[in-house]
Amino acid sequence: MTNTDLKALELLFQRPLEPAFTTRDSGKTVLELPDSFYTDRYRNDTEEVGNRFSKDVDLKIPIQELSNVPSLEFTKKIGLKNQFSLFNNRHREIASELITLFMSAPNLRQFVSLSVYTKDRVNPVLFQYAYAVAVAHRPDTREVPITNISQIFPSNFVEPSAFRDARQEASVIGESGARVHVDIPQNYTASDREDEQRLAYFREDIGVNSHHWHWHLVYPTTGPTEVVNKDRRGELFYYMHHQILARYNVERFCNNLKKVQPLNNLRVEVPEGYFPKILSSTNNRTYPARETNQKLRDVDRHDGRVEISDVERWRDRVLAAIDQGYVEDVSWARLES
Repeated sequence: MTNTDLKALELLFQRPLEPAFTTRDSGKTVLELPDSFYTDRYRNDTEEVGNRFSKDVDLKIPIQELSNVPSLEFTKKIGLKNQFSLFNNRHREIASELITLFMSAPNLRQFVSLSVYTKDRVNPVLFQYAYAVAVAHRPDTREVPITNISQIFPSNFVEPSAFRDARQEASVIGESGARVHVDIPQNYTASDREDEQRLAYFREDIGVNSHHWHWHLVYPTTGPTEVVNKDRRGELFYYMHHQILARYNVERFCNNLKKVQPLNNLRVEVPEGYFPKILSSTNNRTYPARETNQKLRDVDRHDGRVEISDVERWRDRVLAAIDQGYVEDVSWARLES
Protein backbone atom coordinates (compact mmCIF):
# COMPACT_ATOMS: atom_id res chain seq x y z
CA MET A 1 0.00 0.00 0.00
CA THR A 2 1.32 3.44 -0.90
CA ASN A 3 0.09 6.97 -0.38
CA THR A 4 -0.43 7.30 -4.14
CA ASP A 5 -2.83 4.33 -4.09
CA LEU A 6 -4.96 6.02 -1.45
CA LYS A 7 -4.67 9.34 -3.31
CA ALA A 8 -5.91 7.69 -6.52
CA LEU A 9 -8.95 6.30 -4.71
CA GLU A 10 -9.75 9.72 -3.27
CA LEU A 11 -9.48 11.31 -6.72
CA LEU A 12 -12.06 8.94 -8.21
CA PHE A 13 -14.74 10.83 -6.29
CA GLN A 14 -13.88 13.94 -8.33
CA ARG A 15 -15.18 14.82 -11.81
CA PRO A 16 -17.58 11.84 -11.98
CA LEU A 17 -18.80 12.67 -15.51
CA GLU A 18 -15.33 13.01 -17.07
CA PRO A 19 -12.97 10.24 -18.24
CA ALA A 20 -10.52 8.87 -15.68
CA PHE A 21 -7.51 10.20 -17.59
CA THR A 22 -8.48 13.88 -17.16
CA THR A 23 -6.76 16.02 -14.52
CA ARG A 24 -8.00 16.05 -10.93
CA ASP A 25 -7.19 17.81 -7.68
CA SER A 26 -7.66 21.26 -9.30
CA GLY A 27 -5.42 20.32 -12.23
CA LYS A 28 -2.53 19.16 -10.03
CA THR A 29 -2.79 15.39 -10.47
CA VAL A 30 -3.43 12.94 -13.28
CA LEU A 31 -3.91 9.17 -13.38
CA GLU A 32 -1.66 7.49 -15.97
CA LEU A 33 -3.74 4.70 -17.48
CA PRO A 34 -2.53 1.61 -19.36
CA ASP A 35 -3.64 1.67 -22.99
CA SER A 36 -6.05 -1.19 -22.31
CA PHE A 37 -8.01 0.99 -19.86
CA TYR A 38 -9.11 3.50 -22.49
CA THR A 39 -12.63 3.04 -23.80
CA ASP A 40 -13.27 2.45 -27.50
CA ARG A 41 -13.85 6.17 -28.01
CA TYR A 42 -10.24 7.04 -27.09
CA ARG A 43 -8.37 3.79 -27.78
CA ASN A 44 -6.86 5.09 -31.02
CA ASP A 45 -5.81 8.37 -29.40
CA THR A 46 -4.28 7.17 -26.13
CA GLU A 47 -0.95 8.92 -26.64
CA GLU A 48 -2.53 12.23 -27.67
CA VAL A 49 -5.02 12.48 -24.80
CA GLY A 50 -2.51 11.08 -22.31
CA ASN A 51 0.07 13.73 -23.21
CA ARG A 52 -2.51 16.50 -23.27
CA PHE A 53 -3.68 15.97 -19.71
CA SER A 54 -0.31 15.06 -18.20
CA LYS A 55 1.25 18.44 -18.99
CA ASP A 56 1.95 20.89 -16.16
CA VAL A 57 0.73 18.61 -13.36
CA ASP A 58 2.46 18.16 -10.01
CA LEU A 59 1.77 14.46 -9.60
CA LYS A 60 1.34 11.55 -12.02
CA ILE A 61 -0.07 8.33 -10.53
CA PRO A 62 0.62 5.24 -12.66
CA ILE A 63 -2.23 2.70 -12.67
CA GLN A 64 -1.32 -0.99 -12.71
CA GLU A 65 -2.67 -3.39 -15.33
CA LEU A 66 -5.45 -5.69 -14.15
CA SER A 67 -4.49 -9.29 -13.51
CA ASN A 68 -8.02 -10.31 -14.52
CA VAL A 69 -10.16 -8.03 -16.67
CA PRO A 70 -13.79 -8.41 -15.53
CA SER A 71 -16.86 -8.61 -17.73
CA LEU A 72 -19.11 -5.62 -17.06
CA GLU A 73 -21.87 -6.82 -19.35
CA PHE A 74 -24.27 -7.07 -16.39
CA THR A 75 -24.10 -3.28 -15.90
CA LYS A 76 -25.28 -2.51 -19.46
CA LYS A 77 -28.93 -2.74 -18.42
CA ILE A 78 -28.42 0.69 -16.85
CA GLY A 79 -27.34 3.03 -19.65
CA LEU A 80 -24.62 5.59 -19.06
CA LYS A 81 -27.19 8.40 -19.17
CA ASN A 82 -30.04 6.62 -17.39
CA GLN A 83 -31.24 7.55 -13.92
CA PHE A 84 -29.97 5.10 -11.28
CA SER A 85 -32.18 4.35 -8.26
CA LEU A 86 -31.79 1.95 -5.36
CA PHE A 87 -35.59 1.71 -5.28
CA ASN A 88 -35.51 -0.07 -8.63
CA ASN A 89 -35.08 -3.82 -8.07
CA ARG A 90 -33.06 -4.37 -11.22
CA HIS A 91 -30.74 -1.46 -10.44
CA ARG A 92 -30.26 -2.70 -6.89
CA GLU A 93 -29.29 -6.19 -8.11
CA ILE A 94 -26.76 -4.73 -10.56
CA ALA A 95 -25.30 -2.52 -7.81
CA SER A 96 -25.01 -5.57 -5.56
CA GLU A 97 -23.04 -7.46 -8.21
CA LEU A 98 -20.75 -4.49 -8.77
CA ILE A 99 -20.11 -4.12 -5.02
CA THR A 100 -19.25 -7.83 -4.86
CA LEU A 101 -16.78 -7.32 -7.73
CA PHE A 102 -15.10 -4.40 -5.94
CA MET A 103 -14.93 -6.24 -2.62
CA SER A 104 -13.30 -9.27 -4.29
CA ALA A 105 -10.24 -7.34 -5.51
CA PRO A 106 -7.28 -9.25 -3.99
CA ASN A 107 -5.30 -6.22 -2.81
CA LEU A 108 -5.37 -2.44 -2.68
CA ARG A 109 -3.45 -1.84 -5.89
CA GLN A 110 -5.70 -4.16 -7.87
CA PHE A 111 -8.74 -2.46 -6.32
CA VAL A 112 -7.41 0.88 -7.59
CA SER A 113 -6.95 -0.58 -11.07
CA LEU A 114 -10.37 -2.25 -11.06
CA SER A 115 -12.06 1.00 -9.97
CA VAL A 116 -10.31 3.08 -12.63
CA TYR A 117 -11.08 0.52 -15.34
CA THR A 118 -14.75 0.34 -14.30
CA LYS A 119 -15.38 4.06 -13.89
CA ASP A 120 -15.68 5.00 -17.57
CA ARG A 121 -17.66 1.88 -18.49
CA VAL A 122 -20.69 2.02 -16.20
CA ASN A 123 -23.39 4.50 -15.23
CA PRO A 124 -21.71 7.33 -13.24
CA VAL A 125 -24.15 7.27 -10.30
CA LEU A 126 -24.11 3.47 -10.16
CA PHE A 127 -20.30 3.60 -10.06
CA GLN A 128 -20.16 6.22 -7.31
CA TYR A 129 -22.59 4.23 -5.16
CA ALA A 130 -20.95 0.80 -5.53
CA TYR A 131 -17.46 2.30 -5.32
CA ALA A 132 -18.25 4.26 -2.14
CA VAL A 133 -19.80 1.17 -0.51
CA ALA A 134 -16.63 -0.80 -1.26
CA VAL A 135 -14.37 1.98 0.05
CA ALA A 136 -16.46 2.15 3.24
CA HIS A 137 -16.21 -1.62 3.86
CA ARG A 138 -12.80 -2.80 2.60
CA PRO A 139 -10.26 -3.07 5.45
CA ASP A 140 -7.49 -1.60 3.27
CA THR A 141 -9.40 1.60 2.36
CA ARG A 142 -10.43 2.81 5.80
CA GLU A 143 -8.13 5.82 5.49
CA VAL A 144 -9.82 7.02 2.28
CA PRO A 145 -12.29 9.87 2.95
CA ILE A 146 -15.64 9.44 1.18
CA THR A 147 -16.62 12.69 -0.50
CA ASN A 148 -20.08 14.02 0.32
CA ILE A 149 -22.49 13.19 -2.50
CA SER A 150 -23.58 16.84 -2.74
CA GLN A 151 -20.02 17.69 -3.83
CA ILE A 152 -19.92 14.86 -6.37
CA PHE A 153 -23.31 15.59 -7.99
CA PRO A 154 -24.19 19.14 -6.83
CA SER A 155 -26.92 19.64 -9.46
CA ASN A 156 -28.96 16.99 -7.61
CA PHE A 157 -29.10 19.27 -4.58
CA VAL A 158 -29.00 22.91 -5.70
CA GLU A 159 -31.19 24.93 -8.05
CA PRO A 160 -29.36 25.35 -11.43
CA SER A 161 -29.35 29.16 -11.62
CA ALA A 162 -27.14 29.24 -8.52
CA PHE A 163 -24.41 27.42 -10.48
CA ARG A 164 -24.66 29.88 -13.34
CA ASP A 165 -24.06 32.78 -10.97
CA ALA A 166 -21.28 30.90 -9.16
CA ARG A 167 -19.43 30.07 -12.38
CA GLN A 168 -19.64 33.66 -13.53
CA GLU A 169 -18.32 34.92 -10.20
CA ALA A 170 -15.49 32.39 -10.19
CA SER A 171 -14.44 33.10 -13.78
CA VAL A 172 -14.43 36.89 -13.38
CA ILE A 173 -13.10 37.33 -9.85
CA GLY A 174 -9.85 35.61 -8.87
CA GLU A 175 -9.20 33.83 -5.60
CA SER A 176 -8.59 37.09 -3.79
CA GLY A 177 -11.40 36.77 -1.29
CA ALA A 178 -13.47 39.48 -3.01
CA ARG A 179 -16.03 37.08 -4.44
CA VAL A 180 -19.62 37.62 -3.33
CA HIS A 181 -21.84 34.89 -1.89
CA VAL A 182 -24.39 33.27 -4.19
CA ASP A 183 -27.77 32.86 -2.54
CA ILE A 184 -29.98 29.83 -3.19
CA PRO A 185 -33.60 31.03 -3.49
CA GLN A 186 -35.67 29.95 -0.51
CA ASN A 187 -38.93 29.48 -2.37
CA TYR A 188 -37.89 28.02 -5.71
CA THR A 189 -39.80 24.73 -5.19
CA ALA A 190 -43.21 26.21 -4.32
CA SER A 191 -44.95 29.48 -3.55
CA ASP A 192 -44.51 31.12 -0.15
CA ARG A 193 -48.32 31.29 -0.11
CA GLU A 194 -48.23 27.58 0.65
CA ASP A 195 -47.99 27.03 4.42
CA GLU A 196 -45.92 23.88 4.03
CA GLN A 197 -43.24 25.91 2.27
CA ARG A 198 -42.21 27.25 5.68
CA LEU A 199 -40.41 23.91 6.18
CA ALA A 200 -38.69 23.89 2.78
CA TYR A 201 -35.40 24.83 4.44
CA PHE A 202 -35.53 21.54 6.40
CA ARG A 203 -36.83 19.18 3.71
CA GLU A 204 -34.36 20.55 1.14
CA ASP A 205 -31.41 20.79 3.51
CA ILE A 206 -28.29 19.54 1.74
CA GLY A 207 -26.96 17.85 4.88
CA VAL A 208 -30.19 15.98 5.62
CA ASN A 209 -30.54 14.75 2.05
CA SER A 210 -26.90 13.75 1.61
CA HIS A 211 -27.22 11.84 4.90
CA HIS A 212 -29.85 9.66 3.22
CA TRP A 213 -27.33 8.71 0.52
CA HIS A 214 -24.61 8.05 3.11
CA TRP A 215 -26.97 5.83 5.11
CA HIS A 216 -27.31 3.55 2.09
CA LEU A 217 -23.50 3.40 1.79
CA VAL A 218 -23.15 2.21 5.39
CA TYR A 219 -26.25 -0.02 5.34
CA PRO A 220 -26.73 -1.29 1.77
CA THR A 221 -29.71 -3.63 1.36
CA THR A 222 -27.90 -6.03 -0.98
CA GLY A 223 -24.32 -7.14 -1.49
CA PRO A 224 -21.76 -9.50 0.07
CA THR A 225 -22.44 -10.80 3.58
CA GLU A 226 -19.65 -8.72 5.14
CA VAL A 227 -21.32 -5.59 3.75
CA VAL A 228 -24.96 -6.34 4.52
CA ASN A 229 -24.88 -8.33 7.77
CA LYS A 230 -24.76 -5.56 10.39
CA ASP A 231 -25.73 -5.91 14.04
CA ARG A 232 -29.06 -4.20 14.92
CA ARG A 233 -29.40 -2.64 11.47
CA GLY A 234 -33.19 -2.86 11.55
CA GLU A 235 -33.34 -1.25 14.97
CA LEU A 236 -30.99 1.53 13.89
CA PHE A 237 -33.02 2.06 10.71
CA TYR A 238 -36.15 2.64 12.79
CA TYR A 239 -34.30 4.79 15.33
CA MET A 240 -32.76 7.05 12.67
CA HIS A 241 -36.09 7.71 10.93
CA HIS A 242 -37.82 8.19 14.27
CA GLN A 243 -35.29 10.84 15.28
CA ILE A 244 -35.49 12.72 11.98
CA LEU A 245 -39.29 12.75 12.17
CA ALA A 246 -39.14 13.98 15.78
CA ARG A 247 -36.84 16.83 14.76
CA TYR A 248 -39.07 17.63 11.78
CA ASN A 249 -42.09 17.94 14.06
CA VAL A 250 -40.20 20.29 16.38
CA GLU A 251 -39.33 22.46 13.36
CA ARG A 252 -43.01 22.47 12.38
CA PHE A 253 -44.07 23.63 15.86
CA CYS A 254 -41.47 26.42 15.66
CA ASN A 255 -43.08 27.55 12.39
CA ASN A 256 -46.66 27.51 13.75
CA LEU A 257 -47.57 24.31 11.91
CA LYS A 258 -49.27 21.19 13.20
CA LYS A 259 -47.59 17.84 13.69
CA VAL A 260 -47.03 16.08 10.37
CA GLN A 261 -50.03 14.06 9.25
CA PRO A 262 -49.51 10.37 8.39
CA LEU A 263 -50.13 9.34 4.79
CA ASN A 264 -52.63 6.60 5.66
CA ASN A 265 -54.63 6.68 2.46
CA LEU A 266 -52.54 6.35 -0.70
CA ARG A 267 -55.53 6.92 -2.97
CA VAL A 268 -56.51 10.45 -1.96
CA GLU A 269 -55.20 13.66 -3.50
CA VAL A 270 -51.98 15.22 -2.18
CA PRO A 271 -52.97 18.87 -1.59
CA GLU A 272 -49.49 20.44 -1.80
CA GLY A 273 -47.75 20.96 -5.11
CA TYR A 274 -43.99 20.67 -5.46
CA PHE A 275 -41.66 21.85 -8.23
CA PRO A 276 -38.10 20.62 -7.61
CA LYS A 277 -36.28 22.33 -10.54
CA ILE A 278 -33.08 20.36 -9.82
CA LEU A 279 -31.32 18.41 -12.57
CA SER A 280 -30.33 14.80 -12.98
CA SER A 281 -26.54 14.82 -13.17
CA THR A 282 -26.38 12.05 -15.77
CA ASN A 283 -28.67 13.51 -18.44
CA ASN A 284 -29.41 17.13 -17.43
CA ARG A 285 -33.15 16.48 -17.28
CA THR A 286 -35.29 18.09 -14.61
CA TYR A 287 -37.23 15.99 -12.14
CA PRO A 288 -40.99 16.14 -12.80
CA ALA A 289 -43.21 18.36 -10.70
CA ARG A 290 -46.12 17.28 -8.52
CA GLU A 291 -49.18 19.36 -9.32
CA THR A 292 -51.53 20.56 -6.61
CA ASN A 293 -54.11 17.91 -5.60
CA GLN A 294 -52.37 15.21 -7.57
CA LYS A 295 -53.05 11.52 -6.91
CA LEU A 296 -50.47 8.76 -6.72
CA ARG A 297 -50.66 6.36 -9.65
CA ASP A 298 -49.32 2.93 -10.56
CA VAL A 299 -45.83 3.00 -12.09
CA ASP A 300 -45.40 0.92 -15.24
CA ARG A 301 -41.93 1.16 -16.80
CA HIS A 302 -39.82 -1.08 -18.98
CA ASP A 303 -37.55 -1.82 -16.01
CA GLY A 304 -40.19 -2.34 -13.33
CA ARG A 305 -43.81 -2.07 -12.28
CA VAL A 306 -45.22 -1.00 -8.91
CA GLU A 307 -48.93 -0.68 -8.17
CA ILE A 308 -50.57 1.24 -5.34
CA SER A 309 -52.02 -2.07 -4.19
CA ASP A 310 -48.47 -3.45 -3.84
CA VAL A 311 -47.49 -0.64 -1.49
CA GLU A 312 -50.68 -1.13 0.52
CA ARG A 313 -50.00 -4.85 0.81
CA TRP A 314 -46.40 -4.27 1.97
CA ARG A 315 -47.60 -1.78 4.57
CA ASP A 316 -50.26 -4.18 5.86
CA ARG A 317 -47.73 -7.00 6.15
CA VAL A 318 -45.38 -4.83 8.22
CA LEU A 319 -48.23 -3.82 10.55
CA ALA A 320 -49.38 -7.44 10.84
CA ALA A 321 -45.86 -8.62 11.71
CA ILE A 322 -45.61 -5.95 14.42
CA ASP A 323 -48.93 -7.04 15.94
CA GLN A 324 -48.09 -10.75 15.73
CA GLY A 325 -44.52 -10.43 16.98
CA TYR A 326 -43.03 -12.51 14.15
CA VAL A 327 -42.54 -12.63 10.39
CA GLU A 328 -42.67 -15.51 7.92
CA ASP A 329 -40.10 -16.15 5.20
CA VAL A 330 -40.84 -17.35 1.65
CA SER A 331 -41.17 -20.95 2.89
CA TRP A 332 -43.65 -19.86 5.59
CA ALA A 333 -41.15 -20.56 8.37
CA ARG A 334 -41.74 -18.33 11.38
CA LEU A 335 -38.93 -15.90 12.30
CA GLU A 336 -39.33 -14.44 15.77
CA SER A 337 -37.38 -11.62 17.37
